[in-house]
Amino acid sequence: MSQKLVMEKAIIVQADKRKTIVIRNAEEYSKKVHTFVTDNNFHLIQKGPTTKYQQLIHRTLQECNLIIDKKKIKYLIQQKPSPPTLKAQLKLHKTGIPIRPVITNVKYPTYKISKHLVKLLNKHITQNNQYNVRNSKSLAADLVKLNLSNDHQLITYDIRDFMSVFL
Repeated sequence: MSQKLVMEKAIIVQADKRKTIVIRNAEEYSKKVHTFVTDNNFHLIQKGPTTKYQQLIHRTLQECNLIIDKKKIKYLIQQKPSPPTLKAQLKLHKTGIPIRPVITNVKYPTYKISKHLVKLLNKHITQNNQYNVRNSKSLAADLVKLNLSNDHQLITYDIRDFMSVFL
């Protein structure tokens, strides 16, 4: 199979919805990703800030002894950090099959410390999630229970909408 993919200059790509995979011409896929990157004003930088950022995080953790135990710091520092990786999933359900960018942060300097801080915050802060939806199935179940009239409105926000509020 891999020989056939190489001969046909094709790649296997994950689709946006469900667990579908797609075999796609590698050049077409690269063009879609390149178009996304240029249309959204991404710029190539000469030297990545990852190493400098890692050093700043390490210094900051050393100063946070009231929040983070000194013995845990070495486990919270990312070994061999690297910048986030961009992967693109295909939106098969949309015209023109655009891409959905997916960022993998597992090797980023803040990944481990972020997970640790989320655990700490969740332990000490009770969140009121009455206006958040876990998934579309729970939304449908909640909507069926509601007594709605014609003047009610349903408003949804995507992460893009949320981010634009803060930028």
